[in-house]
Amino acid sequence: MIVKFLLAAIGFTAALSASATPIIKNGNFELGLANWTKTGQVDVTGPNGASFYFGAGNAAQNGTKVIAFNAGDKNPNGTLYQSFATTSLAHYIIDFYYGSTSCQAGCGQSIKTSVLGANGADVLASTTSFGQAGGPLQRFTFSFRADGTMTTLRFSDIASNQTNSLDGVLDNVAVTAVPEPASLALLGLGLFGMAAGRRRRK
Repeated sequence: MIVKFLLAAIGFTAALSASATPIIKNGNFELGLANWTKTGQVDVTGPNGASFYFGAGNAAQNGTKVIAFNAGDKNPNGTLYQSFATTSLAHYIIDFYYGSTSCQAGCGQSIKTSVLGANGADVLASTTSFGQAGGPLQRFTFSFRADGTMTTLRFSDIASNQTNSLDGVLDNVAVTAVPEPASLALLGLGLFGMAAGRRRRK
């Protein structure tokens, strides 16, 4: 009985976490650029006729809209960023999907991911990810520890990216807080205590 109660409590806690307000707002870009700030060549786009955006593999990872960097053969100078509240010294995971429109074999697009802390300095050393062309958008994941109560996630197009009929495609950006081991231990003890109390009452 205790085991069943613990499993039910853990499931309930997981459901509450899943339904919590996302740290990154409008991470699937279904509301266009709401909550995001852009500079340079960054556009919101969706399906192009019967096929997905300009040969970018397949449908968006979440909804119908995606971000296109350097669309229309423009200069690869776009940046996209959003600031969000964090807890100092807490761990977070960044998760997003990125790829490229189709082209000849061997090409693709690259994007730089930066996490800026309270003083504007890098919390996570800027990381460059390469997105293969023409296939499904690829998933990329990074982690960082916040250094204050406000953090900025920034995506930057790479100046050396080819722009002739070739665009970078970004979708489904998420940031998740990682529970600390001490918090998980306290949760476990609390659930065990609840189960034990229930058994004694019976």
